[in-house]
Amino acid sequence: MLRNTIRSTLLLCALAASPAAGQIEQGRIYGGGETISDTASGLTLTLPDGWRGALSPDGESFVMESVTGGGYLLVIGDELDEAAARTQLAEPVDLGNGVVLTLDSEIREIAQGHLSAQYRVAGAPAELEGTIDVRLTQSGLGVAFVLLSPPSSAETHRTAMREFALSLGVMESTAQGTGSDDEWEPYLKGRYLARFFTRTGYTESTELWLCSDGSFYLNDQAGGFGGGASGAVQGLGDGRWSATGAGANGTLNLQWSGGGQSSWALEYDYELDRLYVNGERMLRGDNERCG
Repeated sequence: MLRNTIRSTLLLCALAASPAAGQIEQGRIYGGGETISDTASGLTLTLPDGWRGALSPDGESFVMESVTGGGYLLVIGDELDEAAARTQLAEPVDLGNGVVLTLDSEIREIAQGHLSAQYRVAGAPAELEGTIDVRLTQSGLGVAFVLLSPPSSAETHRTAMREFALSLGVMESTAQGTGSDDEWEPYLKGRYLARFFTRTGYTESTELWLCSDGSFYLNDQAGGFGGGASGAVQGLGDGRWSATGAGANGTLNLQWSGGGQSSWALEYDYELDRLYVNGERMLRGDNERCG
């Protein structure tokens, strides 16, 4: 399960299978206090305060980061019993991009069905500590929480990770649905959209705030640990926005404060519940900058 983390069978991959019954939504950024759930396994998890995460564009992973920067967390699930979990935890964990975790402590049972171990991190561009916790469920599913953190924040991040792990519980389903003839402008009004990509050692983001008063703000960032989506808003662009069209296709019009204008294609995939802006898939989150 842990030997090839990025290509493992992920618990949260199942959450992307259907938007029904309150399951996690593709194309949405989740923040602290929000709950993600899976109908098939009957499990829920509540994100800890100070963290946010999202399914990757291909729907094959769920990646989280500390909003204050420096901490990264992957959630992985597979059929697993305690003996198999201990075997997997003892082996090197290849996170890709040259980053490998090697066991640096005994494997401890910190609570019934909750294993934990510390790891040396090699190949990262900054000094990091690794921690992996595994929670074993009565249904035979093992859920692993893989944390990378700077030494100065490691204890705080481990506390948050364990809060997250201990939130694993039984789901309560709710229903939701979408229409197929929405007008784009009212749909986008007050939205926060982001292209949010993280892999070991690198983060990039494109953030777009479409304010209800017709103004917009755009922020583009890319960089190593602590950069990208964790960085402060730099105000790389602003101006006025409008949108035309309805249904699956439309146009986002941006009038830049510095002069000039842009027209970006809008596309909505109703079957997969995915939003694309100018050909890039965008996530939808809470607009905390302008309503």
